[in-house]
Amino acid sequence: RYARDYIVEGEPYAGYDRHNAEVAAFHLDRILGFRRAPLVVGRFVNLRTEIKPVATEQLLGTFMTVGNNTCFYGKCYYCRETEPACADGDIMEGSVTLWLPDVWPLQKHRHPWGRTYREGKLARWEYDESYCDAVKKTSPYDSGPRLLDIIDTAIFDYLIGNADRHHYESFQDDEGASMLILLDNAKSFGNPALDERSILAPLYQCCIIRVSTWNRLNYLKNGVLKSALRTAMSHDPISPVLSDPHLDALDQRLLSILATVKQCTDQFGPDVVLVEDRMTLSHL
Repeated sequence: RYARDYIVEGEPYAGYDRHNAEVAAFHLDRILGFRRAPLVVGRFVNLRTEIKPVATEQLLGTFMTVGNNTCFYGKCYYCRETEPACADGDIMEGSVTLWLPDVWPLQKHRHPWGRTYREGKLARWEYDESYCDAVKKTSPYDSGPRLLDIIDTAIFDYLIGNADRHHYESFQDDEGASMLILLDNAKSFGNPALDERSILAPLYQCCIIRVSTWNRLNYLKNGVLKSALRTAMSHDPISPVLSDPHLDALDQRLLSILATVKQCTDQFGPDVVLVEDRMTLSHL
């Protein structure tokens, strides 16, 4: 069983992907009212009886036994034989994600506030305080809802501690009209003591936020967010999904988000910062 109180040290995007983070992110996405993350549920699976009989030859070739535990390392860009995932005996704790059928193809986009992942090399947004002005002049952020989606996503990622949103997905051939889809949330809930403020850069550099998002965040303060997420996850098969420090961190990070929006409204006024969901943006 994955240790819920394990602390991931190092960079905010450090550590292996965490299945319980995907479960928690799905429920938080619903609580925030975004509904942009795929359905995820925790599961205990028997690798020997449930996975190996239906696995491809390619996947079977990555299975091994370490001590008395069944392990595999899979086939992917980051998969390494030296870093296998191991069950407790044959039983592995994980999560199952429900994907859309192939008739709904997705398109991948580079995140405008993505990191370089190179020591000593900063992305433009990390040193240019006027970076958002440049983003507003480029498609698909120069029209439609995509920039507001990016800011919603920054809020979501800051709450869960996800600094690894280097790309994002939308529906294919949507001409910028579809929602941003919150895939790959596994680099989250790594260190409850680390509040990585740079994740909020789209919010504090652009200083705009949907009215519906602002209203929802205010509704969830004073411990409501932590309580709602704990309740939502309580019936998951791998409950408890998160440790108490991670839940406490959510409420603390929410206060930081609210304070950031207040700084924006103090500087520019609420009429500029708070954008009605269907309002034409001022920069269009």
